[in-house]
Amino acid sequence: MSDKEIKEAVSCAIRHIGTGVYSSGKILIYLGGKGYDESVCYAAVKDLVNTGYIDDRRAARKVLAARSGKKQESRNYMLQRFLEAGIDPDIAEDLASELKSDVDTCKSLFESGFGVPDENSSDREEEFIKLARLRGYDFETAVKAFRLYLSE
Repeated sequence: MSDKEIKEAVSCAIRHIGTGVYSSGKILIYLGGKGYDESVCYAAVKDLVNTGYIDDRRAARKVLAARSGKKQESRNYMLQRFLEAGIDPDIAEDLASELKSDVDTCKSLFESGFGVPDENSSDREEEFIKLARLRGYDFETAVKAFRLYLSE
């Protein structure tokens, strides 16, 4: 692995990234697909991270923005989304642990999906719980969030 190879890989990654937001994992995969040696890929990504061109926290915020409101998901689902997006596992776990509690985000899911509770909302508990379960919330969390939702 030469400095020339690393610089070439860095340039290749920069051309690919452009003004977009990519994670370190996605760029590793991209460079590997371009035929660069694994050690060159890691060195190039390390250089791009050190210079701030790749920022996994920024990439994670992009994932969070896409999964808010009506698309809100549990912490565990968000952690999986971060990892699938190529976010460094340590950063992914830190960010997932900083998210609001599952009860709070599940309640937020209900509010964004169903609006302000009305007299018919309590009759739709099964529908609410089903939505929450699809988004990775366990049954107990969904029930707690539903009760909080109704109490407002």
